[in-house]
Amino acid sequence: MSTTSNIQSSSPKSEIPGLEDDEIGTRVVREELKLLSTVQSALTAAAAASLNAVRSRANDDARLLELRDEVAVAKPDDLPSLFEQMHQVGSLLAQRGKGALGAIDLRSPYFGHLRLDESGKRRDVLVGSRSYVDSNAGVRIVDWRHAPVSRIFYRYGQGDDYEEQLGGRTVEGVVTARRSVAIVDGALVRVASPEGTFIRGTDGVWKRIEAFSSRLVGERKWSAAKGEAPRLGISADGTMRQDKHLPAIASMLDKTQFDLIAKPGAGLVILQGSAGSGKTTVGLHRVAYLAFADPQRFRADRLLVVVPHEALLHYVGHVLPSLGVDGAAISTFPRIAARLMPLNFPKLPTHLNEETPPVVTRIKSHPAILTAVHDAAKRLHDTTDAKVVKAMEKWPDGSVVVAAWKSLTGTPDQRVSAFGKWLKNNASLPDVTRSAVEKLGHDLRHDTRAVLGLWDELLTSREALGEAFAKEPKVTPAQLDRVHEWCLRQARIRQDGERDGDTPSIDSEDIPIILRLWQVIRGPLVAPDGTPIRFSHVFIDEVQDASSIELRVLLDLAADGGSGAKLGSRSITLAGDIAQRMLDEGDDRGEFDWHKLLRDLELDSATTVEPLKVSYRSTAEITQFARGVLGPYAHEAEPVATRHGPPVELFSFASPGEGVAFVADALKQLALDEPHANVALVARFPQQADVYFEGLARAEVPRVRRVARQDFTWEPGFDVTDVRQTKGLEFDEVVLLETTASSYPDTAAARHAMYVGATRAAHQLWCITSEKPSAIVTAALTLR
Repeated sequence: MSTTSNIQSSSPKSEIPGLEDDEIGTRVVREELKLLSTVQSALTAAAAASLNAVRSRANDDARLLELRDEVAVAKPDDLPSLFEQMHQVGSLLAQRGKGALGAIDLRSPYFGHLRLDESGKRRDVLVGSRSYVDSNAGVRIVDWRHAPVSRIFYRYGQGDDYEEQLGGRTVEGVVTARRSVAIVDGALVRVASPEGTFIRGTDGVWKRIEAFSSRLVGERKWSAAKGEAPRLGISADGTMRQDKHLPAIASMLDKTQFDLIAKPGAGLVILQGSAGSGKTTVGLHRVAYLAFADPQRFRADRLLVVVPHEALLHYVGHVLPSLGVDGAAISTFPRIAARLMPLNFPKLPTHLNEETPPVVTRIKSHPAILTAVHDAAKRLHDTTDAKVVKAMEKWPDGSVVVAAWKSLTGTPDQRVSAFGKWLKNNASLPDVTRSAVEKLGHDLRHDTRAVLGLWDELLTSREALGEAFAKEPKVTPAQLDRVHEWCLRQARIRQDGERDGDTPSIDSEDIPIILRLWQVIRGPLVAPDGTPIRFSHVFIDEVQDASSIELRVLLDLAADGGSGAKLGSRSITLAGDIAQRMLDEGDDRGEFDWHKLLRDLELDSATTVEPLKVSYRSTAEITQFARGVLGPYAHEAEPVATRHGPPVELFSFASPGEGVAFVADALKQLALDEPHANVALVARFPQQADVYFEGLARAEVPRVRRVARQDFTWEPGFDVTDVRQTKGLEFDEVVLLETTASSYPDTAAARHAMYVGATRAAHQLWCITSEKPSAIVTAALTLR
């Protein structure tokens, strides 16, 4: 466990360039340079020895093969001698290379340094990404994730007494030194310690950096230190904002925002703006305004707010009551579907497939599917017309029946219902004709309620898929073949029941298709009591990440006009940001286009989309960085930030373990400085979040939580999550984890993902990387 017992703190009094007038900095950096030199000498010698050992082992292997061949043809008298030689060579082979254990990166062998005092016995412990032992040289580097002694590095600070169970025994002592170091290409470039943080420039000159460059700074302290006005939500005495749910923007609205909020109830309002510009808040104020201006029409129980994920339910659930609106329906699309699907389709499997191929997901969410659903309804309309005409050709007064049928409006099933009422009220029809019409009505009803049959027909017919995507050049026949094969297989499993370990299921993307088919064929979706589900106003947030068919299902929940009518007479608010569209790498949907979406939804595509230009959430520094991250995908109108804060910073490390150590120190200090701070540590991928969470938990960072399903508690502390969990949310500080070139390549999907993560920060933003940093980050930082 002990390491580098021959390393002493004393060294020649050589000057450290840049720190000539900094006695403490000189001592700290000098000690770390000497330590690195000692370790590198040992590693270099071990590497040379290992190379010789490899060569010797190769010679030994060759000699063993020669001896084996000789044994095969040797005389009996010669065998004992040959076996003895084989035994000697085998023993040498087994011993070679035992001096050094493990593999280490010579360019960055470790990132942490502990100096421990145990009853007067001092030892230095190094912490790195891989364990390495060289007993002869007195070097032992421990793995930060697995070695028990590494717990001391993460759990204790310099000057702390420690007591740990290591190797089955209790170890006690004092941490006399605890430092984080950055070693890049074999050179020491950074030392962080309680005495200060020191970095080496490209010119070889060292300097002590400002505290805020290596510490997260709470907003109250920053405002006080800079003499700036407190941010919205912080009182004049600098008290931290306790309720982060509702920025009090009502008194700060500009003319554009107020006009959007106070627009008359009927019609469409579109809220487009950069992250933090108040789209959601303005939309909710509009909901509250409508409820106040026309309480009879816009009763709270007739208002629907749809948000993209569970975390925003919590936010909206606090905002609307604070605006005087209690009892509004607040939901996500999956929640709405979970309520409606079993009610209206009790025989359909409730199990959602978790292995749906990406190409199937994209095709089923494509706007062309919405068009195909509407075309199916039109074909059914025409088919029923033809059936009525043909069925009435030979019956007395058949022309009267046909004329009555063609005068009916609505969905096919609504027409059948109205047809039945007409027949009941028409006593003048001949009995023989009446009987024929009754049978016809029964046949038509069977056709107009076959929602699941039409759904299967649309997706399991290769011809139907081809027709639906005939005008979509980006969708290839090969892709449609894969979708058709998948849908056909799933349909057979649903028909036959569980077989070969496959459970009957549907894809989550099937749900809006089925619900939309119900709307265009049967009519409004219905509540458990059979009444149509209608809302006087529908507000949908973050529309850029919803499919057009999902949106059309939701829009048809708005009252006035009926399912077949245009949407213009309904009261609807849509909010979204073209820059926050979350795409997977390889997703070919392209950039979000408001006007195309409006055309797909059969709304007025000429509607003016006026962006909200003021960024209320983030500081000017974060806003500028985020715009740089978007690059060519940035909004035409640059957001206007209302305040300043610490600079956005990039910290590079040689391994995730080193990054964990650095972040853990910063979070522990912030927990002391600002007990109410709420920090999000945001990775692009869940696996990266897992690594950092495990490391921070090992370091005993207080109140650290792993958020994987939008289950944010909104309590003070540190939430480790991935970027998809954070859409629409706000945190005091954000640390973007692993902003590496591999995690964030220069693609549209990566730029949008980083933009979303960065703009969650209200006050301070850090980027952490353990490899080559993303060019997106470095380019954005040069703009400041």
